[in-house]
Amino acid sequence: MGYMTGFQFATRISTLRKEIGITQEQVAQYVGVSKAAVSKWETGLSYPDITLLPKLATFFNLSIDALLGYEPQMTQENIQKLYTQLAEKFSIQTFTEVQQEIENYVKEYYSCFPLLLELALLYLNYHKQAEHPEEVLNRVVELCERVRHHTQEYKYVHKAEIVEATAFLMLNEAEKVLELLGDHIQVEFGTENIIATAQTMMNRPDKARETLQISMYQHLFGLISSATDSLMLEVENIEHFDETIKRMELLIKEFHVEKLNVNAALVFYIKAAYCNMMQQRHEEAMKMLQLYGRLVNSLTFPIHLKGDAYFDLLENWMRKEMALGDFSPRDVASIKKDILANVTDHPILAPLQERQDYKALILNLKHHLNLT
Repeated sequence: MGYMTGFQFATRISTLRKEIGITQEQVAQYVGVSKAAVSKWETGLSYPDITLLPKLATFFNLSIDALLGYEPQMTQENIQKLYTQLAEKFSIQTFTEVQQEIENYVKEYYSCFPLLLELALLYLNYHKQAEHPEEVLNRVVELCERVRHHTQEYKYVHKAEIVEATAFLMLNEAEKVLELLGDHIQVEFGTENIIATAQTMMNRPDKARETLQISMYQHLFGLISSATDSLMLEVENIEHFDETIKRMELLIKEFHVEKLNVNAALVFYIKAAYCNMMQQRHEEAMKMLQLYGRLVNSLTFPIHLKGDAYFDLLENWMRKEMALGDFSPRDVASIKKDILANVTDHPILAPLQERQDYKALILNLKHHLNLT
């Protein structure tokens, strides 16, 4: 029967029957069919009449959807649209209202693992708006655990591990991060280079170029991210700290990082400013803040990851593989507020508050971001 297309009824009913320890004959007697009919259902040779489904569902104490093995999926395009819509609602509705809508999607698409990951990421980005943020972070962990334990695709397992580990960090549960990700860094063996070589051997040079560009792009931003995070650990080592700043400024300039991934540059500048303040080097901190402000003045919203004339083969990959590759993980209003708050609200910058250049910077930021 056509109505069964796309469902997992045969496997489902066989598994359910065996789990509760009953025979095909017992099922047949309950619903009023022959044992042979039940056997055909379990092998997929035939399906029950639609009028029998409510009785079967009652017998197994399940909804009809659950009996049929109905596992709806959402396309990547629709996942991106939904993420954007929900993110925007956080700026106009209460957290509880948006949370209820998110949980409705979780319930309906509980086996759509790409969607569960994006909803977990959505919670991660907006948990601070909740009355009990730690409960939201624990929900992130639950969603990620479901993805890790049930998906067969490595890329979803890997992303779930990263999102879950980030939630653990925000919960101040560092030991769980190491339990999940390990305490040792594995040596990378250049898989991308091997793939590109194979593609070249198969006379697919354009695909090989794309593979290597993607590898370069990811390693570039991996380097910037690691260098940014290392600044805090090198505050006492001034020489190493300054050398990191010097090299990253050159890298950001030469690779046009401010155009490729503006957030990476913004995070580097603001963290460099904070660390300079920890060293009591106010002039150096203001220099980083000025670079931050100059970059903010060049922003257009919404913010996108992108390629350029050098990284000219990334568009398709970003669209297909990076779940949030071509749109921001939060709504524009929230992003603008955080960009300003990075300068106005961090207590480590308090000693700069009476400086005219600091005051001018804040006024300029408010003007460009259209914030009061």
